[in-house]
Amino acid sequence: LRDKRQRTVYRLTLVNDWNVAEVEQYAKLVDIGKPDFIEIKGVTYCGTNDASSLTIKSVPYHNEVRAFGEKLCSLKEEYGLACEHEHSLSILLARKDRFYKEGSWHTWIDYDKFQRLVKSGERFGAEDYMVETPSWAVWDAKEKGFDPAETRFRKVRNHPGKSPPAQPKEPVSA
Repeated sequence: LRDKRQRTVYRLTLVNDWNVAEVEQYAKLVDIGKPDFIEIKGVTYCGTNDASSLTIKSVPYHNEVRAFGEKLCSLKEEYGLACEHEHSLSILLARKDRFYKEGSWHTWIDYDKFQRLVKSGERFGAEDYMVETPSWAVWDAKEKGFDPAETRFRKVRNHPGKSPPAQPKEPVSA
């Protein structure tokens, strides 16, 4: 992987009580391939079944995924905390030497340019089609990876036997 000119990525899926505490071992794996990116995601729970012993407790919170990424970056200083998407429980670490340019991350792809480069038949690398990461997608952005141009819908949960959330009380005037 380390010799490829195109983008390379490791994808780590974190599962509570299974691999979240093994950050040092993952750092050793990173040394083997030296990927451009490391995507770290919390496992998605899909319900109980005979094929898996996972439960909802297996799913880490976003702050736990972030803490794992922060620890991995402290062990692998060539990587930085580039992006996050809170709703997906995912973060992206990127090589600073390749994707942090002029004070900003360049983790996104110009797909039109990529297609032109492919059709040209000429040799090219990831740096030839990378573009700046939108401000709402970078690490620690107030939007936490949600595109402000998109409409976000929040599900109203009405579980049988559960009380609805308490509504704020109106201030009492004296």
